[in-house]
Order: sequence, then structure tokens, then C-alpha cells
Amino acid sequence: MTVQASASDTRQLVDELNLQVQGEVRFDKMSRALWSTDASIYQIEPVGVVLPKTKDDIIAVLETAQKYGVSVLPRGGGTSLAGQTVGESIVLDFSRYMRDVVEINPEEGWVRTQPGIILDELNRILAPHNVLFAPDPSTSSRGNVGGALGNNSCGAHSIMWGKTVDNVHELDVILSNGDTTTFGQLSGDSLEAKMRGSGFEGDIYRSLFEIGEGNRDEILSRYPKIQRRVSGYNLDEFVSGSNFNMARFVVGSEGTLVTITEAKLRVVPVPKYKGLAVLHCMELIESMEATVAALDLDPSAIELIGSMIIRQAQSNLSYSRITDFIEGEPEALLAIELVANSEKELAHKFDLLKEMISKGGWGYSLVWLTKDADQEKVWDVRKAGLGLMMNVPGDAKPLPFVEDTAVSPHVLPDFVRRFDSIVRKHGTEAGYYGHASVGCLHIRPLINLKNQEGIDRMVAISDEISDLVLEFGGSMSGEHGDGLVRSGYNEKMFGSQIYQAFRDVKTAFDPKKIMNPGKIVDSPPMTDNLRYGSTYGTLSPQTGFAFAEEGSFATAIEMCNGQGACRKVHGGTMCPSYMATRDEEHSTRGRANALRAAMSGAIPTDMLTSERLYQVMDLCLECKACKAECPSNVDMAKLKYEFLNIYHQENGYGLNNRFFGNVDLLSKMGAFFAPISNWMMNTSFSKQLLEKTIGIDKRRQLPNFAPQTFQQWFRSRVDTETPKNPKGMVVLFPDTTTNYNHPELGIATVNILEKLGYEVILPNSRCCGRPMLSNGMMSQAKANVDFNISSIYPFVEKGAKLVGIEPSCALGFISDFSDLASEPEKAKEISENTMLIEDFFLYATKEEDFQFTNPPQNQKVVFHGHCHQKALVGTTSAMEVLKTIPGLEPVEIKSGCCGMAGSFGFYKDHFDISMQIGEDTLFPAIREENDDVIVVSEGVSCRQQIEQGTQRKTKHLVELLSDYI
Repeated sequence: MTVQASASDTRQLVDELNLQVQGEVRFDKMSRALWSTDASIYQIEPVGVVLPKTKDDIIAVLETAQKYGVSVLPRGGGTSLAGQTVGESIVLDFSRYMRDVVEINPEEGWVRTQPGIILDELNRILAPHNVLFAPDPSTSSRGNVGGALGNNSCGAHSIMWGKTVDNVHELDVILSNGDTTTFGQLSGDSLEAKMRGSGFEGDIYRSLFEIGEGNRDEILSRYPKIQRRVSGYNLDEFVSGSNFNMARFVVGSEGTLVTITEAKLRVVPVPKYKGLAVLHCMELIESMEATVAALDLDPSAIELIGSMIIRQAQSNLSYSRITDFIEGEPEALLAIELVANSEKELAHKFDLLKEMISKGGWGYSLVWLTKDADQEKVWDVRKAGLGLMMNVPGDAKPLPFVEDTAVSPHVLPDFVRRFDSIVRKHGTEAGYYGHASVGCLHIRPLINLKNQEGIDRMVAISDEISDLVLEFGGSMSGEHGDGLVRSGYNEKMFGSQIYQAFRDVKTAFDPKKIMNPGKIVDSPPMTDNLRYGSTYGTLSPQTGFAFAEEGSFATAIEMCNGQGACRKVHGGTMCPSYMATRDEEHSTRGRANALRAAMSGAIPTDMLTSERLYQVMDLCLECKACKAECPSNVDMAKLKYEFLNIYHQENGYGLNNRFFGNVDLLSKMGAFFAPISNWMMNTSFSKQLLEKTIGIDKRRQLPNFAPQTFQQWFRSRVDTETPKNPKGMVVLFPDTTTNYNHPELGIATVNILEKLGYEVILPNSRCCGRPMLSNGMMSQAKANVDFNISSIYPFVEKGAKLVGIEPSCALGFISDFSDLASEPEKAKEISENTMLIEDFFLYATKEEDFQFTNPPQNQKVVFHGHCHQKALVGTTSAMEVLKTIPGLEPVEIKSGCCGMAGSFGFYKDHFDISMQIGEDTLFPAIREENDDVIVVSEGVSCRQQIEQGTQRKTKHLVELLSDYI
């Protein structure tokens, strides 16, 4: 066994690593907590974390680890469901730096890449060559190539292209002693040369062939005769023919044998035509029967989406917007993908499928999708299945422990029926999804691991399911691997002789047992090292938010299950700071792990108010993207508000907090002294003073104050300007920036609302409270929220709608403010009647054909959505409004966060990353547009950032509407 180094040894180990490693060496308590979990049910604090930049870094880690008797754990995206990527080891995280594509050869059908590149990112790079790397697990948006190799990942299309092992040519590896070599295809003389070689590599080859030959008959007898077997080591490679490829052998070894530094992978042509048939079934077993029949048509994928996922998707803030392909209330959906070389061939295949389904009497609807955008909706829901299911309320969650069984797809109906009866016998239910085409279903029973009864239930179900899998000639793991949760069943599944052979393989590659010990062989009991166990508990700090929906601050944090969807780097907004840094610490998952560690005592509980935890939380832009895009709806912005409240109560408030938190008062003063205040703010002396005292970067352009505020303008109006017979009342919320900086936007909004025939009410109001939340001033924010609710509610009670034009302010009434309010029922009613201006415009014109009196001619507009807008209500309404304007050609920029995020981008410590986030997609997209194209965004921060980053004037939607109305 590996001996854990003493404290003094650890200090020396860290010193040596710091001298030898070009990458980052992180052994502090917080970093160890951040890398202590993955997407599994386990938690083990590592010895430390190294983020290598070069092969030499890895060699240095392995040699130093050997010297000090410490183990090493190679890790990619940390999306493991079985606990492969947690351990009391030095974690080698490849995902930050070692993620380059080295060479692409589409003519010969291969690509050479480093292990840290994300699968989807690799395929984006391969796309111009019209080829792809085939393995596509549901975590492909954040899972790494190295993880796919270590786990032998598969995905939806393995029926067509096989597992990762079938898509590997060569691997550059570092052996456990630090030696480097390349594993690839060997036969004849080359294999003989390896067998005769001196040194450690030669010993490995000789030992392996001795193990293979000595266990040949047992391998042929005990290994499951199915495509989806990834448990154990690939000893069946020895009995598959005369050629031998060591690269294929080590795929799926979970980092227990070697460390991969580079891979030569097979790439395949992208199918010319694809169609997706979605079969709606009233019973789960019915969908399994349809699967067996559909296999005769050689589909490229057959995916099951069970009712638990369907229900969660339809109630999810973001995914509910893409579930329009679902008809009725199915118990199960079967997504059957067909590929062809022509549209005619594709249509013929669907006709055959349709006839087959009809003849079998399966399902009540078969939806045929041929447009990429429509198919993408189905795949997005399917890929989010894990996270969506984990969002079920309560402590009992659909957990991964028997979720990866694989059998022949032809026996699925009987197997699933028996599986379900076992689950129900133990007093629970399960969520179903997975790769029906290859008999690998991800069946996740609901278990509460916070009590002993739940832990015992997990073990009992596992024992019975392993018996069932053996009876059906299947595998306990079809793609998720053994890890900590299933390694303990390997001897039962393969027999004692093969299990000893596994141990011999481990010894041959890793005689000192330093490579990710406790996985595949000699694992601890599956009940050890649980993230949540019967002794788990948390602090209960006094909070500003009620957490009425989540239950408590702790349970809101625990909504993060580690799936790592926040580590994607393309598409959507989540998580802008991770996209910019590629650092686990600056992901939603990293922040949630840090908070949970402090709340639960995994790190000292006084770290909840520490500067170190503040650093972890600091780069959260409070964009709300995770609340929508995370399938589990983790609301990190809200969690950060609460953390800042707790932190500042303990540590006090800085001048910067008081400055930005009281921006409404400062703006009132600035407007009173305008234009003198504008001149003063923009002098070189003032900018340097602000940078030194408040931390505002002197490069940041500051907004000007208006000499007449919007409220002053509104009060000065005469009654003759309002509609004589109004259709109703609209309460227009005068946010701080509209009131003091951009009154022209408020004036334009009043013009629009009155042209629509409504009486406009400007309530007696205070700042919405958002700036205070961002600075930890929870009690002040709560006071403002209560004041505004008391002022607005009487109008809403009479039927008025609350309309806002600044998304972060207006949408606060829909999201956070209700959970702060002293009168939540009133807040809820206001929430239900709150709209952005575009939503109200559509509401007001839904029964009439509104005529624009001054429309443009052939005017292109590009629209950038505010983060809160995209997360909480979407941009569909804004685009619909733009499309109603004759002569306007609107295009939505598929961008993420602009990077400004209120006061975030003003700070000197944030300025560079703020601009880097803008440069990711938004700024380049705008720079590509002609000068006559109008740029539109509703967020004041977005407009500020766009103008500074691109020197393009940006308009609010109300300016366009008012001009054309």
C-alpha cells in the first residue's frame, strides 16, 4: 500500500515540486477541497493538486511521488460518476493547460491531441475537415479526451462507431516510474522486440503476455459477450487475434496503470444526412420492446429519455423552452437517429421505421425531426438528463451506483422489468435514461445517503442488481467505469482467477501502487468516503434570504452535484469566469464545493468568512446563467449574495462596498452637480484617486450624469400628454441608471407605453437593492425591497403591470426580491405581474396589428441579451418585438456574458478578465458588422462594455421602438 507522507515530508514534497514544475502546484486546504469531489457520490481530500504544463512536469510529479511514497491521480474534467477521479493522491489536472490539438490528418483519418482538451472543443476544431472524434458521452461539453481514454467512454453513437478503445491508434504515456514510451499497434518483429526489451517497459510486456496466456480460457469464459463492457482491465485484447495494441489495453484503466500525455485518435466522416424520430410511449417497457425492433434498421443511435427527466425538463427554467417536441405526457421517449447519404434514403428509412412502429403498436406518437435545430433540442434534453434528475426536491436523489449496467439490447424488456421490480421491492423508484441501442441504461434509484437506512438500501440494491446482471450475461459498467462505486464487485462479476489476473496487471504496471490506488482492484467498501453520509451536517448561519424554495442556504449549495456543466467553454453564458480562466476554482462547481466544504466542516468552518473563500467567490459575475443553464439550477449569484452578507457581517465593509452599494445616493449627488461632476470624474487626477481609494480601474470609462433626472422630467409633464381613455395602468420602475444617467430611455419608454394606450405611473421608489446585494448589504437591500413592494403593490392589486427596462433591476422582482421580502405574498403577486418592456409590448399588442408610423428601410440590427434576461425570461420576446418592426432585419448575437456585470468590470482587479470575457465571442461578432448596423442591448452594463470594447455606439430596445413608433 502507498504510505501517506508526514507533514514535514509534505512540505519537502511541495518545495521540490515548486522547483521542478512549470505549471501550478496547489497544496493549500481550499484547493484540496475543490478537487475532493467529482460527479460521483464520493469525496476524498487529495494530498495536493498540480496543473501541469509539460510532459516534464508530469515526470517530475511521478518521480517525486515515488520518492515520498505518495500516489498520483490523473484527472481531466472531473465528470466521473463512479469516483475514479477522487483519491488521497496528488491530482494531476490536465484540463487547464495541456489541451492542445497537435496535428490533424483527415486524409488518413486521425488527430493527435493532448489529454486536457474538451471533447466538444476537439470536434469544433475538426468540423472544418468534415470529420469527428466519435465517442460522445453526455458530458462531451466539458469531459476531456483524457477522461474518455481513462474511462473508455462511449456515448450515444457507439452502436455505429464503438467505444473509445475502438477509436485509438497510439498513446504517448509515462509509466509509473517516470519512463516515457509510446503504445501502439504491434505484430511480428516489433512485438518480439518489445518482449525482449530490457527495462521496465519490457518487463510489463512480458508480464502481460504471461497473464494473458495463463488466463486465456477463463477470459473467453468469463468476459461478457456484449459490446458495452468497460469493467476491469482489457484482458480480452489478448485473445482477439495475433496483433496487439498496448494502447487499446490501457484504455479504460482509470489512471491506475499509466499517465497519458498525448493520443493519436481515429476520426470518422460526419454523416451527410441525419434524422431523429422521437417515439412517445405510455409505458417504459413498451419503449424497450420498440428498441429491439428498431435495431433491424441499423440506427446510429437509440436513446431512452424517462419520465423523471421529462418532468424535470418541462419545469426547468431553461430546458422548458426547448421541450416543444414533446407531445402529451409520455412515460418514456425513444430518440431513434437514422443516417443516410441522401435525403431520399433518409426518408425511406423513416418510412420503414414508421411502418415497423405502427405494426408493433408501440407508442402514441412518432415525431420526425430533420432540421438540425430541432434535433439539437432533443439531444440537449437527453444530455442534461443526469443534472435534470438530480434536481428532484428532497434529500433522496437518483444516485449513480447501479446506473451503468449493460446487457444485450435484445433482452432489455425482461431485464428492465426485473430491475424495476428490485428497485420497488426496496421501497423506492428510479429514473431511467441511456443508450438503449447497446443495452446500456442509466437507471438511478432514489436514495437518501444522509441516513443509514438509505446507505443500507444502496448496498442491498447493488447486491441484487449484480446478481441480475450476472444472470443476464451483462456488465456492471457499460461506460462509466468501476471507480469507487463498482470496483468492489469485480471479483464477483469476473471470478477469483480473473480478479487475481487484474491484480497481477496492476503489479506489472505499478509495482509501488502509486497510480490511482483503490480503483478496479483492492478498493475500499462502496460505503466509505461518501460525500453525504449518516454523520453529515452543516452550519446554520443566520441568512438574509429565506431560501423558501431551496429549504436553506446549505441545501441551496447542495443542489450542485458535481456534474460540471459549468465547465463548458462554448455555447450559452455559464460560466464566464471559467471560460476565461479554465480554472476549477472559478467555476460554479468549484464555488459550490468551497461553500459546502466550509458549511460542512470539510475545511475549518471559520473559513466561511475567510479571505481565501472570498477569493474563490470573487470572480463570480452574478450573471444568473447557472440558475438557467445548470440542469440542477444552482443559483450561484444568490449564493454569492448570501456569502457576501455573512462575510461582511464578520469582516466589515470597505469603502468600495459603500461606494457601489450606495450608487443610488451617489448618483443623486452626481446628477445634482452635473455637468461639473462629469468633468471632475473624468480628469486624470480623479481617475487615479478613484483607482487608489475605491479600486476603479482608471482605464474604465465612467458614465455621465444627466442634469435633469427622469423622475424630474416625469413630474414636470402636463396631464394633456397622457392618454384620455387608457387601456390600463403601467407602473414603470425608474431604475437608478435610467433615472440619473440615461433619462432619455425613461422618456422613450413613457412614449411607447402611452402610444400603446396605457397610463404610466412612476411609483415612489428606492434603488431596487441589487447593488446592495452585490456588496453584501443584505439588510439595506431588504429595506429597499420592502419599501418598493409597499409602494408598488397597491397599483398591482388594481390590475397594473410592473414594467422595467433595466433587466437586472426589473427581473429582481421575478427572482431574488421575493425571497427577501417581509411580505412574500405581495412580492409574489408583483412577481407574477412584472415584465420587461418587450414582454409588455407583446402583451399590449397581442390582439391588434400594431402599426409603426416611422419604420426603417433595410436596417440590420444585432441584439445582445443581458445575462439576467437570458437566464430568467429569455430573449425570444425581444427578438419578436424587433421582428414586428417593418424594414428591420434583426439578428441575435450568440454571445455569452459581456464581462461587465454591473460594478464587476469597474474594479482594477477585474478589468482585464472583464475585457477577456467580452473578447470571447461578443466583441469579435460586433466588429465583424458594418458601421451602419445598429447594435442593441437592454443592459446598461452591456452597453458600456460594448462601447468600450468595440467603440460602437449601442442602443436600448426602447430607443428603437420610440424612434419607429
